[in-house]
Amino acid sequence: MLTLHHSNHLDILKELLVDRIRSLPLDNPLTEEQILVQSPGMARWLQLELASAFGIAAAIAFPLPATFLWEMFVTVLDDVPKRSAFAKESMTWKLMGLLESWKDQPGFEPLAHYLQNDDDRIRRYQLAGKIADIYDQYLVYRPEWIASWEARDDLPQLTAEQSWQPILWRALVERTRELGQPHWHRANMHQTFADILTQGNFTGKLPKRLFVFGISALPPGYVQALHALGQHCDVHLMVTNPCRYYWGDIRDARYLARINARRFKDGMNPELPESLNDTGNPLLASLGKLGRDYLYQLQELSSGEQTSELNPVTEIDGFADINTDSLLHHIQHDILELQDSTGLKHPIKAEDHSISFRGCHSPLREVEVLHDHLLSLFENDSSLTPRDIIVMVPDIDSYSPYLQAVFSNPGGSVSGERYIPFALSDRSASQEHPAIAALQRLLTLDQNRASTPELIELLEVKAIQNRFGLEETDINTLARWIEESGIRWGINEQHQSRFDVPTRAENTWLFGLRRMLLGYAMPSAMGLYDDTLPSDLAQGMEAELAGKLADFVEHCEWLLAEIDTARDADHWLLFINQLLELFFAPDETDEPVIRKVRESMEKFREQLNDARFTETLPKAVLVDWLNEHLGNTRSSQRFLAGQVNICTLMPMRSIPFKVVCLLGMNDSAYPRSLPPMGFDLMAKEPRRGDRSRREDDRYLFLEALLSAQEQLYISYVSRNIRDNTERFPSVLVTELQNLIKESFVPEQGGDGDALVNSLFHQHSLQAFSPDNFIAEDNGQTNRFQSFASEWLPAASGEGEPEAPFLPQPLAATPIPDEDNALELPLDRLIGFWNNSSQAFCQQRLKVYFNDDDEAAETREPFALDGLTGWNLKDQLVNGYLQGMDDRQFRLQARASGVLPHGSFGQIAMNELQSEASQLADLVAPWVKNKCPDREIDLPLNHSRLTGWLDCIYDQGQVFWRTGKLRDKHRFQAWVKHLCYCAGREQAGSTFFLTLDNCIELRPVEQERALSMLADLEQLMQEGLNRPLPFFQKTAWTWIDKARSDSVMSDDEDQLEEADNKARKSFIGDSFFAGEGTNDAYIQRCWPDFELALPELRQLAQNILLPLASHLHKLEADK
Repeated sequence: MLTLHHSNHLDILKELLVDRIRSLPLDNPLTEEQILVQSPGMARWLQLELASAFGIAAAIAFPLPATFLWEMFVTVLDDVPKRSAFAKESMTWKLMGLLESWKDQPGFEPLAHYLQNDDDRIRRYQLAGKIADIYDQYLVYRPEWIASWEARDDLPQLTAEQSWQPILWRALVERTRELGQPHWHRANMHQTFADILTQGNFTGKLPKRLFVFGISALPPGYVQALHALGQHCDVHLMVTNPCRYYWGDIRDARYLARINARRFKDGMNPELPESLNDTGNPLLASLGKLGRDYLYQLQELSSGEQTSELNPVTEIDGFADINTDSLLHHIQHDILELQDSTGLKHPIKAEDHSISFRGCHSPLREVEVLHDHLLSLFENDSSLTPRDIIVMVPDIDSYSPYLQAVFSNPGGSVSGERYIPFALSDRSASQEHPAIAALQRLLTLDQNRASTPELIELLEVKAIQNRFGLEETDINTLARWIEESGIRWGINEQHQSRFDVPTRAENTWLFGLRRMLLGYAMPSAMGLYDDTLPSDLAQGMEAELAGKLADFVEHCEWLLAEIDTARDADHWLLFINQLLELFFAPDETDEPVIRKVRESMEKFREQLNDARFTETLPKAVLVDWLNEHLGNTRSSQRFLAGQVNICTLMPMRSIPFKVVCLLGMNDSAYPRSLPPMGFDLMAKEPRRGDRSRREDDRYLFLEALLSAQEQLYISYVSRNIRDNTERFPSVLVTELQNLIKESFVPEQGGDGDALVNSLFHQHSLQAFSPDNFIAEDNGQTNRFQSFASEWLPAASGEGEPEAPFLPQPLAATPIPDEDNALELPLDRLIGFWNNSSQAFCQQRLKVYFNDDDEAAETREPFALDGLTGWNLKDQLVNGYLQGMDDRQFRLQARASGVLPHGSFGQIAMNELQSEASQLADLVAPWVKNKCPDREIDLPLNHSRLTGWLDCIYDQGQVFWRTGKLRDKHRFQAWVKHLCYCAGREQAGSTFFLTLDNCIELRPVEQERALSMLADLEQLMQEGLNRPLPFFQKTAWTWIDKARSDSVMSDDEDQLEEADNKARKSFIGDSFFAGEGTNDAYIQRCWPDFELALPELRQLAQNILLPLASHLHKLEADK
């Protein structure tokens, strides 16, 4: 017997189920109860509830309807295989073979046109999958079409463009017979199944009892099969029905409007008959089409011809009354009672927040606002627990980064006061597991450029690191080596050739690796070896890293060589397993993921073997299949794990929760639309009960509304984050708001618009807006308050001002040297004055502000950047002065990978050589006779200044530079000039030569030079105890404007102008970045220029004025 149980509450259906199991237990306690459910989430909830009721939930199976019914077909019918020969996957592979042989037949012209230029067969595979999906729908919802086609009675309404469908179906049936597979499919077995059950005796073969719990809709064939089973066992169809009255014939306003328009167009009276003009509850009529069609189907079952005395259908109602004590309950009550409250204007109390709408500027703000809302709920209701709340999102993958960021660790730790336990379900495997994403990248390596960031991203995957013996800390080192060795993209030249560009070995991964490995064997100073320039990066113990990188790239090279080969299913299985072994060494976290991939490949082989598909398949088909299979594999094991449940909107998530939250209810996001295929005949002739993604989503929204026990929370992106323009919610949200507007009013006065406005709150753009922390006008706590206390100081504007970077100097410390505390290397003294703020942070505080934000280069050089050009030009000048061979230098520059390819590189090198030769011609007369290098060892206040002067010639010290003479270069030359003069009584001048500026630093008396060096050392000592406000460019700007020749000006206007020029040099303007805004160390030590200016003036006078008085400009041709 089949019994229909109707209830508006899932809890009541659960109680009926518990009562039936408890009062009528099965004869054999080891026999499993069979409870059909729509999803694993429903099975999990029901299992927990049964365990709570009985103390244990054992000997209970929760199969899906399709799986269970196929098992019944295998039991009742003869020769039914364990896996259907007409399963969608099997049909896909059979159709893929048939399309090749049938595409040139008459009637198949549309398919033949689509399959043109299908060298990789991906179009044929995807088309076969779409056709298989359509046929699968026909088997379930149009079985009579299939029967007619097999009887060669094609549908008369078929157009010429669709005439191929029955022909191809018959070919598919014939192919199945040729393979010796049973002819059974769902279109021909439901009625046969019912007939045999009516005639036969199957005692002991069928389950004693069957429950079908909480399924929103079943195809007609499934219902027919369950009805037939009712002749031999008790079948309990437990249906969630939102309305206690029959509502299978109500129509929504849109449908009635279309009928009116059609009647008016046909010249009929547009006023509909009373029998058609019945909307009942407008929300139920609009959103409930899926349930309405299913209810109509069940009603036909209980009162139709299929019902007989031998197979009766009994109906049991278990509806529970709903109070009208809140807006949410009032709407649920109207749906239950099939009432239309439009125009009745029920009053709603001001404190009624059972339904709320929230508008935000971005998905991140949606999640932040939701988190604050949940904290508010927990604060105001001690009985509320995380498991009482569900959060549903139309696209969980796009929201999961924001959900994890906000929910994972607010308050500083998992035990923080703002932490809410949560369980994130339904993410795709590739989104949840980096190893899956890495595998997908590897399988498309031949289609990608293998640029530096792409392969470094692969090396960041833990399972790949384990395989090649890498640590997380190694990745930064490898990234630096890869960049400096000239690697840009392409594993090798063959890989580059796939992209139809001229190939060259330079800038490929093999090119860079050869340089690293050769550099371990010989220094770069030895020049080219076999046209390869060694790189000095991989030295000492770190050289092992280069070997590990070479191992990884070698495996990538193997992958590129093998991946293009077409293979059959067995060999693809072997190939993927080999790839997994070569690239992945999973730990306990990644092992289930890799096992899932292996299981998927076993399923791939199983599908092809079932279809007897023996063609070799190109990689594109395998990748498409694997991406679809892994992408559709979603993790739901954490659903109902006792935490806040965060999941996607999907069927049978209508489990009752106290609080239901819907995020991302945007106009374009929900209801989700999946346009039908152009050859879908069902779309052209729709029937009651047909499934539609859009109608499914509408019913999901209704289920979410009905499953909320205390509060329904809806949020969406209501404003554009860039220009603040208005954006609209989902049409379903608008329908709900319109119903509220037309049916309810505020109790304190006002119309429906005022009520909807009070239920909606537009949140601020930023989390630190003062509105998030201000109390209500009546002194009550702000309902929309933020609990993010870290934003309170910024919001209130009352936070403490930023503390000085260093309120007082650190304790004095001697200037240390790693080897000898009494020595101060000359290079270190110069380095300090290049950037005193950086020296203080690095040498005293051991703080390093590394600039890791620059993106790695992904293309070979097409032009020389400034730094590279400067380095090459500098090498050229030095080479020319030493009689270097031009040709050899060109070869080395090309072998370093820094030159642009082809003619661009030749042009760039010609320009460099021209400029370098000019500078070499300028410098050559000055450096004809080099003097021996001079060691310096000068006693200062706290240490001895040591080092070497290695640029001394007959005319004095001579320095040159290929670029512009900048402020810091003048200062560096000045310090070395002081050392030059302090080392001997009658020292000469120091010269600094560039193409655009040549200067002379005239001699300084020995004692004065030594005194100036001691002053620099004393200030350096002070600068290691506190930051000194000495900035080379800004100080030079000030001193140039504040002096007249070598004397400071006392003109106040001139000094004020100097201050302004220095301020602009430090801060910058709209056209250039200032010295203080372009350097992280100066920014940190001196965020306020005005605090630095007084001491900057004094330092500039003491340090730069003597330099300026000894500086003399030379004519370039001197």
